[in-house]
Amino acid sequence: MQNKPAIHVSPMHGLIDELTTITVTGCTPGENFYVELSLTDQKENEFKSTVSIKTNENGEQTLPELDVEGLFWSAEKVGEVHGDYFYKSDASELKMKWTLKRDGEEVGQVTTVRAFVREDVVREVILEEGIVGTLFYHEQEPAKPVVVVLGGSDGEIQEHAAALLATKGYNVFALAYFGQEGVSKDLDQIPLEYFDGAIHWVKGRFGVEGVTLIGYSRGAEAALVLASVYPDEFKAVVAGAPGAYVTSGLKNTIYAPIPSWTLGGKDLSYLTFKYRPSQMFSMIGGMIKRKPISFLSIWENSLSKPEKAEPSRIEVERIKAPVLLIAGGQDQVWPSEKFARQIAEKTETEIRELHYEEAGHFLAFPYALPGMPANVLMHVGSRMIMDFGGTKAANAEATTDSWEELLGFLEEFA
Repeated sequence: MQNKPAIHVSPMHGLIDELTTITVTGCTPGENFYVELSLTDQKENEFKSTVSIKTNENGEQTLPELDVEGLFWSAEKVGEVHGDYFYKSDASELKMKWTLKRDGEEVGQVTTVRAFVREDVVREVILEEGIVGTLFYHEQEPAKPVVVVLGGSDGEIQEHAAALLATKGYNVFALAYFGQEGVSKDLDQIPLEYFDGAIHWVKGRFGVEGVTLIGYSRGAEAALVLASVYPDEFKAVVAGAPGAYVTSGLKNTIYAPIPSWTLGGKDLSYLTFKYRPSQMFSMIGGMIKRKPISFLSIWENSLSKPEKAEPSRIEVERIKAPVLLIAGGQDQVWPSEKFARQIAEKTETEIRELHYEEAGHFLAFPYALPGMPANVLMHVGSRMIMDFGGTKAANAEATTDSWEELLGFLEEFA
């Protein structure tokens, strides 16, 4: 009796960053198949990817590790010419449907679950003393090191990332600072005292003297500003896709000529953007043609006179804690690699730098995690498609490498 083709995926229920093994059995030797992965993001958008496979003389085959990883990072939104951003910020599990196809017909299927948190980690929503965020902690082992995670310009609480980091042995507080109930709607005059109060609250909660601060993009800007203003509060700082300057605030997630931060009731100086007419025409043309748009040239123009930008430069020379910088050479949001080198030159504390020349803006924790679709483009509305830089392959490679480097850095300093 002929065996029935089947697809086997292990683990059936594992963490998002665990190695996955895929094996096809019960086939005729030398047959060609396709393995298709399907999953949905937080907004119920479906993403798919496929890889070809040929069975061996036993009618079986195990996908190489790189092919399995490729199925995760190469998944594209169904029905979009340019693909789209995979939205994920909550800590709910991802269901992944694996389908085995031969000549376009389904011959096998299995569904697996990828989790961000283990059962021994407690999730607690924090809405007290004016502090907003989500805490992931070890109730039976409260003395673990404490990490505070700051998201970027989307204003989301990065629960999925905080949860995953908690499974690695940390108490993690994903702190909101705008865009959520209980805090400012916009990134507009956010008091640095708010962050300082949250830091003191979480230190008191777990009885620690210092915390590690992880920020990404605008969150990296905030992290570097905080570490320079309150240099004795932190054990270590991680800045992903960092900026070297204080930039303007956001209204409805769009840059506006308003201050992002205040200290002692006074606005912090911020970089004023300067647009050339050619840049505006290029952006409008891109929207009309629905082509991806880069914002990089705006920064080049705005920083053309360094002496005028100096008042808005983050005083990173005041930072005392060790710093890990993660940047991509093809970042199209702002020149994060250039900024990282500038920060490293100015900083007097211990600096670790991770530079990925072909990667873009979304290349590291908490906005990029192993085992998930890599992000390059985002459809932001009004026909605009924003190019964040890099390629899916380069961003995924940087994500995997920087995740291990991040864990090593935390083990050493957190």
